[in-house]
Amino acid sequence: MPKVLANGIQIHYQQEGEGPDVVLIHGISGDLSNWYLNVMPALAKEFRVTVYDLRGHGDSDVTPSGYTSAHMATDLDRLLDSLGIERAHLVGGSFGATVALHCAVLYPGRAASLVLAEPWFSALRSSAIFENWRHLEAAKAALGERGLTVPEDKWDDLEYIAREGLGTPIRTGLRRGTERNSRRMQRLLDSTSALKEALEVADLTMERIAEIRQPTLAVYGETSPFLQIAWQLQEKIQSCRIVVLKDVGHMFPLLKPELFVASFIEFLRQLAGSGTSNGVAT
Repeated sequence: MPKVLANGIQIHYQQEGEGPDVVLIHGISGDLSNWYLNVMPALAKEFRVTVYDLRGHGDSDVTPSGYTSAHMATDLDRLLDSLGIERAHLVGGSFGATVALHCAVLYPGRAASLVLAEPWFSALRSSAIFENWRHLEAAKAALGERGLTVPEDKWDDLEYIAREGLGTPIRTGLRRGTERNSRRMQRLLDSTSALKEALEVADLTMERIAEIRQPTLAVYGETSPFLQIAWQLQEKIQSCRIVVLKDVGHMFPLLKPELFVASFIEFLRQLAGSGTSNGVAT
């Protein structure tokens, strides 16, 4: 179980493959196993792929605080230092996409490019996202089948949904180990401020996001509530291209990993084959 000291904590990571560096960043309550069985092997045929557990997740150190996207971006910067990676293509899902973007803002030399799967940003957080979501009733019905009812004012409350969701069955297609996942989520809720801090803007304002110059691909599911912010993101990041995948929602990177890889692999191939080496023009 390889670990390195980065930003004062032990971070668990895995690496596979050779070539330009790609780093995969999971979301809140996940861990590197989100990528390990499907996404990582597919990319490792052409790239050197690094996956890691965010602080408080998986087998990385658990700290009481330090869970904003700014903290996580600094963890990532120090991790790359510890692993001797100067620049990498950053691929993140959900909160992991926010971390990737924040890393590019705070440490622009680190990010060769950005692949943002279902990114959401607290600077744009609003209950209106869910009020205007045309798939809201279908989502309510699906949660109801699992015994979970979410009040109207709690749809953007990560901690509430996580606590209420503990013990409910995980949808077919997600990784096994439900009991272990529940224990880790309970630990995150009871011993850290992670879910509260993850919702902080942490200076990742739309003005800061507009500073991004790296090639950026944002991938959203057609039925995701966060698709509504995609066009605002594209407006702010001049280099951003949006891809919308049909008939999938927010969890598509986990539920359909092959589709996830297919949505961005050509983007990475083009960058790797256009006179770049780890994102540095030659």
